[in-house]
Amino acid sequence: MRAVLAHASAPPLPAGAVDRLMARIATEPRQAGVMPFAPRPRAPRAAFWRHAAAPLAASLALGVWLGASGRVDFVLPNAVTGGVALIDDAPVDDLGGVGDAYAGEGLT
Repeated sequence: MRAVLAHASAPPLPAGAVDRLMARIATEPRQAGVMPFAPRPRAPRAAFWRHAAAPLAASLALGVWLGASGRVDFVLPNAVTGGVALIDDAPVDDLGGVGDAYAGEGLT
């Protein structure tokens, strides 16, 4: 519906149309049983990030510390903690075969 309405244009209003409408509304009799609409007050909703910021920051700090100290290297595969992670000149396994495709063209 919003996409359709986004393409619609607003029709031009005749001169004085808003003033005539407001004057007509003011002259209409009000019924006794009609209550004016008043929205209910809502309780303010707590923002998600306000409560999640501290645990996320603690998780990030713990992850950085554990990764830098090397205490959890036994859990990770060798491709992550071995020669690739250390960026040394050790041979790297080409698991996907992408290196062979480029090797023929001299683009490695």
